[in-house]
Amino acid sequence: MKKLFVFLMVGLLGVALFGCGGQQGSQSEGKTIYLNYAGTASDKAFNESLFEDFKAARAAAGDKNTYVIEYLEIGPDVVDSTVLDWTAPNAPDVYEAASDKIGILYQKGALAKLGGKYAEFIDSYMAGFGATLVTMNDAYYAYPYTGDNTYYLQYDKSVFSEEDVKSIETLLDKAQAEGYKVAYNLETAFWGAAALFTFGADYSTSYDEDGNVIEIKANFNGEAGLKAAKAIYKIMQHPAWVNDSGVPSAESDVRATIGGTWDIANFKNRYGENYGCAVMPTVTVDGDTQHLGCFVGGKFLGVNPQVSKGDADRLVAAHELAMYLSGKEAQTKRYENFGIAPCHSEAKKHPNMANDPNMIVLNEQALFGHPQDAVPAAFWSAPSTFVGGIKDGTVTLENIQQAIDTLNNSIIGAPAE
Repeated sequence: MKKLFVFLMVGLLGVALFGCGGQQGSQSEGKTIYLNYAGTASDKAFNESLFEDFKAARAAAGDKNTYVIEYLEIGPDVVDSTVLDWTAPNAPDVYEAASDKIGILYQKGALAKLGGKYAEFIDSYMAGFGATLVTMNDAYYAYPYTGDNTYYLQYDKSVFSEEDVKSIETLLDKAQAEGYKVAYNLETAFWGAAALFTFGADYSTSYDEDGNVIEIKANFNGEAGLKAAKAIYKIMQHPAWVNDSGVPSAESDVRATIGGTWDIANFKNRYGENYGCAVMPTVTVDGDTQHLGCFVGGKFLGVNPQVSKGDADRLVAAHELAMYLSGKEAQTKRYENFGIAPCHSEAKKHPNMANDPNMIVLNEQALFGHPQDAVPAAFWSAPSTFVGGIKDGTVTLENIQQAIDTLNNSIIGAPAE
């Protein structure tokens, strides 16, 4: 309730500002443009320093406008549920959002379509992974600015060699032989569902212009999906496998974990000079060897077209701010200050990245990882049910095809046979 009250107070301030007209001088002298920015509370000071860089860059380019940017402390994980009215004066013009929120925000009409130089910016510097994160219905609807929300192998180099960690089979066998465990959180969909992508099975979702789902297609019950299901089954049956993703305690017998990038510092503290990291290991099923599937997510900056409706200058300013904050300079500063991996092609050339093991692994994994975009709702529940069946013994190799038939029908919304 306190957060909502503060949000509403900011809105009243916004009404007061706009009530004054928000214009100073003639068009040739420039005008004052007010923007609302929603971002992570802990990053406020850093982001506000980027706002000053943006203003300086605009002035250097001959822009005579004055920009007043109000900071709303609304994180990228909750912006879709916290902002209740995207037309309100206190609604954000530009906001941070997690990549898997794009479908929800698109449906709310909170994402302006990118055209002209803004779309060219994505094509030129975000081609591939970053562009995929912000694509809906074959068009761009946001500006990606990070690409490091994933997980990969983090391990103790005093136990495992670089060869040991290349395949999950070798890794598990070595752990068993040495009396240790390997943690892989297959029972949670963020990890377990993504393993279904391993051999190429996937889903696709189409939307109408209002953001409503028209159709979900999936082929997890085909040959590629069956191989992935067998891989999950094989891993879960191994004596060295445990279902976990956190940093092991000093007393734990876990010495290798498919762990999140958000825990890198803690894994480093746990293993010290023996800390090692590697891309998702390979797995072999029916003679086919592939890297285990994973999600690679990120964050983007959305431009809300509803709050600036009728004010073209304000909407353009919002696009300019979002593009600047996802540009080379801003992404480079995020890496230098926080170790956040960029997705801008020029920012990726930072000289420190060539010697940063985690950045090397992240860039390699982005080549085969699955972008965490608009994920069908049932994709978070159906795979967990499947993995739960393996755990309790109701899913076996004899009936695994039937189990993934059920899984696939759940994802696409088809009735059970």
